[in-house]
Amino acid sequence: MEMSTIDEAHMNFICLYPDNEIEDLKTHLYEINNSFRFHTNIQSCIKFMELIKNEKILLVTSDFYIPQILSHVDIFHEVNFLYIFYSNKDQYKYIFHEDLNIVGIYDKISLLILSTQEQIISINKQFHQWTFFNEENCLKRDLSKQANDFLWIHLFHRVITQFPRDKQAKQQLMDYVRLYLKENFEEEYESNDALYCYRKNSSLQKMINKALQTKDIDRLYHLQYFLGDLSECLSREHQQIVESGIENIVFSQEMKLSKNEFNYLKENQGKFLSTKGFLFLNSLSTNLTSEFIQNKDLVDVVLQIECNLKEMGNNYIFTDLTRLNEKEEVLFDLNTTFRLESIHQDKQIWLIKMIATNDGELIIKKYIEDTHRQIENVSISIIFGKLMCDMNEWNQSQKYFEYLLNDLSSNHEDLAWIEHSIGQVHHWKGEWTEARIFYDRTYDRMMKADPTRIKDSALVLTNIGEVLHLQGNYEESYEFHQKALAILKEYYSPNHAYMANSLENIARIHRRRAKNDEALIVLREALKIREEYYNDYHVDIAMNLNQIAITLLCQGDYNEVLDYLNRAMSIYKKYYQSDHIYMVETLQTIAHLLYQQEKFDESFNIYKRILRMAKNIYPSGHFIIAEILLGIANIRNEQGMYDESLELYRQAVTMLMDYYSPAHLDIVYFLNCIGYVQLHGKVDYEKALEVHQQALTMLETYYPSYSSHIANCFNHIGNVKKAQNQNNEALVYYNLALKLLEDYFSSDHIQLTTTIINIAHIFFTQGNYDDSLVLYERVLKIRQNKYPSDHISISYSFNNIARVLKKKNNFDKAIQLQQQALEIQKKYFPFGHSSIIYTLEYIGYIYKDQSKTSKALDYYEKALEMRTNLYSTNNIKPVTSLNDIGNILSKQRKYSQALEFFQKALIISETFNPSNHVQIAESYILIASVLKKQEKYNEAISFQKKALEIREKNYPSDRLTIAHYLTHIGSTLYAQKRYNDALEFYQQSMKVYEECVPQNSECIVNNFNSIGDTFSKLEQYDEALDAYEQALLIQKKHYPESYIDIASSLIDIGHTKYNQMKLDDAVDYYSQAVVLLKEFDSTNHLQTATIFYWIGTTLNEQGSFDRAIEYPEQCLKIREASLSSGESDIMLVLSCLSETHQAHNQYQLALTYEMKLFLIREKNLSPNHQNIAQSLSNIGKCYEHLNQLKMALEYYKRALSIYVQHPLSLIEQVTMEDNIDRLSTILNNLQIQ
Repeated sequence: MEMSTIDEAHMNFICLYPDNEIEDLKTHLYEINNSFRFHTNIQSCIKFMELIKNEKILLVTSDFYIPQILSHVDIFHEVNFLYIFYSNKDQYKYIFHEDLNIVGIYDKISLLILSTQEQIISINKQFHQWTFFNEENCLKRDLSKQANDFLWIHLFHRVITQFPRDKQAKQQLMDYVRLYLKENFEEEYESNDALYCYRKNSSLQKMINKALQTKDIDRLYHLQYFLGDLSECLSREHQQIVESGIENIVFSQEMKLSKNEFNYLKENQGKFLSTKGFLFLNSLSTNLTSEFIQNKDLVDVVLQIECNLKEMGNNYIFTDLTRLNEKEEVLFDLNTTFRLESIHQDKQIWLIKMIATNDGELIIKKYIEDTHRQIENVSISIIFGKLMCDMNEWNQSQKYFEYLLNDLSSNHEDLAWIEHSIGQVHHWKGEWTEARIFYDRTYDRMMKADPTRIKDSALVLTNIGEVLHLQGNYEESYEFHQKALAILKEYYSPNHAYMANSLENIARIHRRRAKNDEALIVLREALKIREEYYNDYHVDIAMNLNQIAITLLCQGDYNEVLDYLNRAMSIYKKYYQSDHIYMVETLQTIAHLLYQQEKFDESFNIYKRILRMAKNIYPSGHFIIAEILLGIANIRNEQGMYDESLELYRQAVTMLMDYYSPAHLDIVYFLNCIGYVQLHGKVDYEKALEVHQQALTMLETYYPSYSSHIANCFNHIGNVKKAQNQNNEALVYYNLALKLLEDYFSSDHIQLTTTIINIAHIFFTQGNYDDSLVLYERVLKIRQNKYPSDHISISYSFNNIARVLKKKNNFDKAIQLQQQALEIQKKYFPFGHSSIIYTLEYIGYIYKDQSKTSKALDYYEKALEMRTNLYSTNNIKPVTSLNDIGNILSKQRKYSQALEFFQKALIISETFNPSNHVQIAESYILIASVLKKQEKYNEAISFQKKALEIREKNYPSDRLTIAHYLTHIGSTLYAQKRYNDALEFYQQSMKVYEECVPQNSECIVNNFNSIGDTFSKLEQYDEALDAYEQALLIQKKHYPESYIDIASSLIDIGHTKYNQMKLDDAVDYYSQAVVLLKEFDSTNHLQTATIFYWIGTTLNEQGSFDRAIEYPEQCLKIREASLSSGESDIMLVLSCLSETHQAHNQYQLALTYEMKLFLIREKNLSPNHQNIAQSLSNIGKCYEHLNQLKMALEYYKRALSIYVQHPLSLIEQVTMEDNIDRLSTILNNLQIQ
C-alpha cells in the first residue's frame, strides 16, 4: 500500500509558555508526543511559525500571551489547534475569536493534557489507511443516509469505471501529469499499459494514493481516465487468476504500524474494512504508517490476507504481480473488502488476519438501492456527489458537480440533478442566495422538460422552502412546502418518507409561529411515518426525534426530552463519525437541555466541543457557530459572568447581522438576550430598553403577523419599566402583549401565562393583592388544564399564589403551597436547581414574616449552600442568600454576625460590578440597617447617602427606589432623635412616592406612619394625627385584610389621642385594635397584651382605677405565659401595675410588683445600673408609705450609693439625700421619745 510519507504528513507541535512554568508542562507534553518545540518568547515562536508552509500546527499556550496573540491574529490564524491554559482560576474567561481555531480553554492542567492527547489521536486517525464499516444489521436497515469513507471508496470505484474514457479525457490526463509530475507520463500511453505504468512510476502512485486518502476531487477528476484504465487492467488480470483454477490464496507481509494505528485495528476486529487507496504488498513494503511518530512507537506485525476465489467469484479484484515476472507482489483494487478476523501475538510478532469478502459489493448495492428508493433512476455519478455532501465534504462535492456540469451536454438527463446538487451544497454551506439560484434553474429545467417532471419538482420545491425558512421568510417557505406536499400526495403513498420530510418542515414553521402544540402533533405524525418506512432506524428518524425534543424544550417540558435525544444520538453514531453536522445539531439540543437543568459545566463542555466541530465543518461566520456562542453566553449569564456573556452575545449578533439580511427572528432572539443581561446583570435600563426596542422594530417591520414574538418584546420592555419601578408604563406594555396573544391564540392558551403573570406581579407590587391573586389563579387553571398535576410550571404557580397569601397573613396555606411546589421541583430538577433555591427562600420569607427566625435561617442557609455548589463561591449569585441570612441575623439582634454577611455580599458585589452598580447600593443600605440598630447612626447615614448618590446619579429614572432610600435616611435620623431632619427626608420621599406610585400604595401608607411618628416626637400631635388617619383610611379601603397593620395604625392614633389628653378617644382606638386582633390574629397574645397595657395606662390617667388595674394584670398574665416574651416587656407592665396601685394608695400590692421588677433588673443589669437604683428607690417609697421606715431608709441608702456613681443623676441624688435626712430625723425623734 503506497502511503504518504511521514514528512508529507508532518504536524508541528508547539508550546508557548512562560519560562518559570514551562518545565513542569514539558514533562506532561513529552509523555504525549516528544516532538513538541518549546518557546517562552512570542517573537521566537512567530519566527518559527512563519517558516512552516502547508503543514498543520498544534499550539499549547498560556493566558499570559492572549493579548499578544490577538495582536498577531494574522500569524496565529494559521494554527489549526490552539489550546489555552489559565494559570489563575479566578481570572478564567471563555474566549472566542472568529479568526482563531481555539480548541479549548482550561483551568486544570490535567484537562489540558487529556484534551491535547485526544486531539493528537484524532489527527492520527485521519492518516490511518483503513476505513471500517459496522455491518450490524446493515443489509436490513436503510443505508441512504449512511456516510463514511468505506462507502466513498467503493462508490468512487464504480464512478471511475463508468466515466467516459475518450480522447478528451485522455488528453486531460496527459496535461495534468506533465504539469504536476514534471515528466512525460508515457508518450505512447495506451489503456492496457495502466498497470505497468502504475507499478513503475512511484510518483504517480504517491499522487493517486494521496488524492484518494484526502478525497482530493481536483486530482482524482483529472486522473479519472487512468484510474478507469487501471481498474480495468486489474479486472482482466484477476479474471485470468480465476480461470486458472486456483481456489485459495494466502498473502503474508511483514510491516510496521504505529501504536495508534495498531490499536485502531484492534478496536475494530470483526468489522469489514477497505483501504483508502490501492493496497500494494511486496517484500520491500515494511512500513505502512503515515503518522508523525518516533521509532519506539512502531509495532512489528505480520499482515495475513486469505482470498477464497471459489466463494468470492468475481466480486473483488486483485492481481498477483508475480505473473508479470515481477517480485513477489500483490495489488488489490479500490473496491476490495476484507473482514478483520483477528489480531493475536505469536512470538513477539503480532499476526493480523484478514479475509477478503464480497460484502463490500453487497453493501454498496444496498446503499444504491436505498438511495433509488428515495430518488428513482438517479445515476451513480449523482449518488457519489450526494454521498460527499452527506459526509460534510461540501467543497469537494461542489467541485465534483461543477466538473460534471462543465463536461455534460446541455440536454443530458442528469443536468437537472447536477444543478440541484450544487444548490444543495450551497444550501448546506449557508450560501442561500447561490442555493436559490441553482434550485430555480433546476425547477425551470424540470418544468420545461418533455414530459414535465412534476414528481421530481417536489424535492426542489421542498429545498426552496427550506432555504426560505433559513433566511427567515417563514410564510413564503410555508407556501412552497404546501405546494411540495400537494405534489407528494399525488405521486407518493401517504407513508412515504418524503411525506414525513414535508410534515417536519411545516412543523418547524409552526414552531417559528410559536404554535408548539401544532408543531408537536405534526412532528409525531412525521415520526410515525418514518418509523414504519425505515423500520425504526434511520438518520431522518434521529432528526425527527431532535425536532420533537426542541419543541418540548420550547414548551418547558423536559421530562421526555433526554430520551428522544439519546435515541437520536444512538442512531447518528451508527451512521456518521463524531463530527457530523446532524450530531452537532443534536448535541446543541442536549447542551441546551443541560443548561435548562442548570448543569452548567456539562452544558459548557458540550458547547465547547461542538463549537470546535462546527468551525471544522462550516465556513467562518456561519449561523450555527453564532447559535453555539449564544448557548455559551447563556451559561455565562446564569453564572453571573455578565461582561463575558455580553461579549459573546455581541459577537454572535454581529455574525447573524452579517449573515442575514435585513432581519431574522434569530436576531430578534439574540437582541432580547442582550437586553436581558443589560437589565438583570448590568442593571443598565437605557441599554436594555434600546436593544429590546430594536428587536421590536425589527418584528413590527418584517414580521407584523408574528404576534407572539411581538408580545414577547412588549413583555421585555415592560420588564425594564417594572425594574425602573415605572409600574403603570410596564402595565401598558403587558396589556398590549396580552391583547395580541389573546387574539393570536385564545384566552386560555398556555402561551398567555407569562404575560398574565407579569401583570399579576405589577398588581402585587402595587399592593393590589386581590387582583394579583385572581390572575395567579387564572394561570394555575390554564396550566392544570394543559399539564399533569406534577408539571414544573404548576410549582411556579403555587409559589406565586403563596406570595399573595403571605401578604394576606394566611401563612399556613402559603407554607403548604410552597412545600407542594418544592416536592414537584425536587422530582423535576436535579437537587440544587435555582428553582428549588428560590422556593426555599420563599419559605424562609414566610417564616421571617412570622418572626420564626430560626426556621427562616435554616431555609436561607440551605439556599446559600445550594447556590455555592451551583455557582461556586467566586460568583455573584450567592449575594442574595448572604443578604437573606444577614437580615435574619439582624432580626435576631445578632448584629455583628449580620454585618459580617452583608459585608461578604458587598465584597462579592464590588468584585463583579462597577462601583456605581445598583447591587452595591443595596449592600450599602443593608449594612446601614445594622449600623442603625447598633446605634452607629453617623456611619449608617454615610452608607445610606452613598447608596442614594449611586441611585440618583446612575439610575435617576428609578424614582421609587430613590424614595425608599430617602425613607431609610429619615428612619436613621429619627432613631438619632434628629426629628426635624428626619421629617424633611420623609417629606421628600413622600413627594417622590406621589409622583411614581398610586396613592393607595403600601409605601405611601408606611411613609404616612413614619411622618406621624416624627410629628409625635415633635409633640405636633394634630399633624401626627392627620398622617396616621390618612394611613388608616388607605388601609381600610385598599388593604382590609391587613388586620395587623390596621391594628397598628389604630394603636398609633390611640397614642396620639392619649398625648392630646383625649383619653376616651384613645381607649376607643385601643379597644378597636384589640377586637381586630382577637378576631383575626388570636394567637398574637403579645400584641394584645401591649394594647391592654396602654388601655390600663389611659384608664389610670382618667382615674378609673378598677378598670385601669384590670388591663395591666391581663397584660402581665399574657407576658409571663409567653415563651417568646422578653423580660423588658414584663418589666414595663410591672412598672405600670406598681404605679397604678401607688396612685390608689395600694402600696402593699405596689411593693409586690416592685420587688418582682427589682429581681428581673438585678438579674439582667449591672449592679450599679441606674434602673436598679430606681427600683430600690421605688421599693423604699412603698415601705415608707407602709410605715416601715427602717426598711425604707435602707433602700433609699442603697439607691443613693448607685446614683452617686452617675454624675447626670443629680436630681435623683438630691431626692434620695432628702428622703434619707427626713427618715433619719423621724427615726431619731422616735427613739428620743
